[in-house]
Amino acid sequence: MMNTKTFFILVILIAIGLGATFLFLRETPEPGRLNGDSTGLIIAKNAIYVAEQVPAKNVSVAVVQFERPGFVVIHEDINGRPGKILGASALLSKGETKDVLVVFSRMTVDGETLYAMIHLDDGDKVFEAGEDYPAKDSISGESVMTIFIVTKDATEPGEVKP
Repeated sequence: MMNTKTFFILVILIAIGLGATFLFLRETPEPGRLNGDSTGLIIAKNAIYVAEQVPAKNVSVAVVQFERPGFVVIHEDINGRPGKILGASALLSKGETKDVLVVFSRMTVDGETLYAMIHLDDGDKVFEAGEDYPAKDSISGESVMTIFIVTKDATEPGEVKP
């Protein structure tokens, strides 16, 4: 049988072990990745968010963050990758911009998958697909983009469907 002193030492060691586990396992943002802007999103120098969209001749981009001036460009899906460009925003300035409207020459279709990608301006303030290249993520090296779905059932962010 265990004496009282040994029991209390064991309890204290278990408590210290649990405390250390919680301390080291809790999630912390990467240095430089927390942006204290009004959106409350954790974003990098370039970031974009688009919610599901209803079929239309345009897309509303909820928020975009640029490290330098650029464009939001919407691409069709071709075999799971960005394809033909459907439309591009006007030139957007460095920093955060909300509610960006990108207009297309055609209607989007229910069930369609689209890509919203950030392209950085080459300095001429005009979008040209061959000159204004996609922004690259500083960690992965991949193009900064988000995939979203066009659906007749889409709701506005924060809107609750009955």
